[in-house]
Amino acid sequence: QTILWYPGMKYFTMQHKKLFRANLFPFTLTGGYVYQMIADCEYGDNITDMVYLVKNVFNLKLLNIYDSRVGKYISFGELGMRNAAHYNNQSWKMKDRKAEVETFCRYNVCSFFSMRYIILPPNVRVHQTKPADYGEQSVLECSVWGFYPQEMRVSWLRDGEEVTTDVFSSEVLPNGDWSFQFHSYLELTLKRGERVICRVEHSSLQESLEVEWAKGGLTGVNVSVLGCLFLCVALQ
Repeated sequence: QTILWYPGMKYFTMQHKKLFRANLFPFTLTGGYVYQMIADCEYGDNITDMVYLVKNVFNLKLLNIYDSRVGKYISFGELGMRNAAHYNNQSWKMKDRKAEVETFCRYNVCSFFSMRYIILPPNVRVHQTKPADYGEQSVLECSVWGFYPQEMRVSWLRDGEEVTTDVFSSEVLPNGDWSFQFHSYLELTLKRGERVICRVEHSSLQESLEVEWAKGGLTGVNVSVLGCLFLCVALQ
């Protein structure tokens, strides 16, 4: 991470490499100090040729670089030499750096490449948010989850006609596993015999997915597709 030291010891999070090069190298902080540590994962067409670099910069001067090709820190200047010697003598640090080629670089590169080719269809469930009988005011929820990419559209149909009022929705939210979830709500007075449908449109579907609500909580679940999950396994 990046730490800026100045009176009060404020902390800022690490910037992306491009922002670092564009903004921090010419950046000056009067009366203070700037320390930057940036980790690079460099690779060619085949990710088996992974190179892991960890750069330490102090006051805009490059001190040392850990290079996975030589398995140690390479120094620049007197201060960088002392620091590099200290790091290279720390067996735990050398062990961690070596492991990070797999746990940090290859893992994240595989995730990135995999998600470029994967399309995950949504799972859909329609239910009442609380019990209500026919003739009573109710709220139906259409939960959509497990889909990728995040662009999608959800609409409600009542007896085949799209509803444009009394509908409110959440934002598209990340699940933390690269997939997304979305929730749409319809306020209505329940009528016996009326067909209420949640319609989901997504790039993974050849046609829109329509899930009908029935009193008692009828649910509809779409079968997911694995896509190209094994891309990185084949490349390693």
